[in-house]
Amino acid sequence: MNKQIVRVIENFEDAERARHALLDAGFERAGIEITHTGDEAGPSEANFTVGDSPSVKGGTDYKDVYAPGLEIGKCVITITGTEQQLEHAASILDYHGAKDNDPAHRH
Repeated sequence: MNKQIVRVIENFEDAERARHALLDAGFERAGIEITHTGDEAGPSEANFTVGDSPSVKGGTDYKDVYAPGLEIGKCVITITGTEQQLEHAASILDYHGAKDNDPAHRH
């Protein structure tokens, strides 16, 4: 069963180098997606609110939910594959400077 991992890379050139390394390692082109956090009008701003109130059990605090996006202007790379493939992909992405910004993975 295929799963996904998501990583953030500082710039498009580094994301492209990571993509080529993944392709060289045998990953399918269709299983590698790179998106940019800006658009043709320039970087977006985090001007909306999401998530739970911090007072709700399991809610997230202000810095995680309401603060402006810290990843504006960066690339998000999503890899789809088996668990074994994703372990290998994670090491390739780590080598190319990708970061796992999921707060759930910090513990």
